[in-house]
Amino acid sequence: PCESRQALDVRALRGVLVALPLAGAALVAPATAVAAQVLYVGSDNTPGQVLQYDLPLTASSTSNFAIASNNVVAVASDANNGNLAVGDNAGHLQLFTAPFSSASTPAAAFNNGAAFNNGQIAFMTTGDLWAATVSNRANRFNTPFSNASTPAALVTNAALVSTIGTAFDAAQNLYLSNAGTGDAKFCGTNPPGCSSNLLVYAPPYTEAPIITPNAAGPFSGAKTAYRKIAVNATRLYAASVADAPGRIDAYNMPITAASVPAFSLTTGVNTPEGLALDAAGNLYIGNLSDATVTVYTAPITSGSVPSFIYKVSTGAFAIFGIAIGGTPTLTPTPTPTPTPTPTPALPNSNFTTLTTTVDP
Repeated sequence: PCESRQALDVRALRGVLVALPLAGAALVAPATAVAAQVLYVGSDNTPGQVLQYDLPLTASSTSNFAIASNNVVAVASDANNGNLAVGDNAGHLQLFTAPFSSASTPAAAFNNGAAFNNGQIAFMTTGDLWAATVSNRANRFNTPFSNASTPAALVTNAALVSTIGTAFDAAQNLYLSNAGTGDAKFCGTNPPGCSSNLLVYAPPYTEAPIITPNAAGPFSGAKTAYRKIAVNATRLYAASVADAPGRIDAYNMPITAASVPAFSLTTGVNTPEGLALDAAGNLYIGNLSDATVTVYTAPITSGSVPSFIYKVSTGAFAIFGIAIGGTPTLTPTPTPTPTPTPTPALPNSNFTTLTTTVDP
């Protein structure tokens, strides 16, 4: 066999080895989606609309646009994609796909089963939708939605009289507010049906629910008529329109069969038909009687007062549903600078001879 010898300058090779990790440090990570929160406010009028506002609300806030939809009593935003569900006062549901504008039209329109009305509607993390019926049940609709969508499942219970509020926590427990409960003994001088309570179903929503006691109200003889609800990790809020101008009952989490309101909020409340929480725990109350949105800033206690009250309209605008949603934006994600890989020690010589053997 013949043998060839090649001399390589290791000093040049050393420069290449050091340059590679340093070049990697210049790489930029891809952008990630961050949701800028927005508020949706629906009007139970004909012609009706759903207004979108950037958050936080200020005295100079104006709506970004209005989505046309009549007699809106319920609004919900899908956290997965920003899509919007809207329910009217005759049991009809509509699904609008993001992005939105004043020209948006429903991508799907279907009935809430046999419901004559709609209570609150809420999305699961799966994108499936639950809608209260203002009767003794709540219906589930599975994605993808179409004009032919029908209930895929439902919950009902002998304790349900008029289910209106619908909400989910992070564990996907289903919360329902139930109006029209109570009897003459419980209500005293008030007529039957003067109270309300809550039902909680754990996934997969096939077992018996937790049922709270009837809410007695903050004073003797008080009535309770729960409408929309909002829930996060520490608190459930339930809007009651009884005993004008109404109140917001605050329950501590978790909800149990013994849960009663820890306190109530009344300042800035005026027939509260809409309720929503943002990611920071701030509470938004949609008031029917004066077309306002009242904001309570977290942390919320029995001594809290509104931080802001926003006037949505001075004209005909009947607030029956509000929701918090997100508008996807792109924000760069910072990338830590990699630590250069140390170069292995080389022999103390300027040149190293590498020998290769070549077959004849």
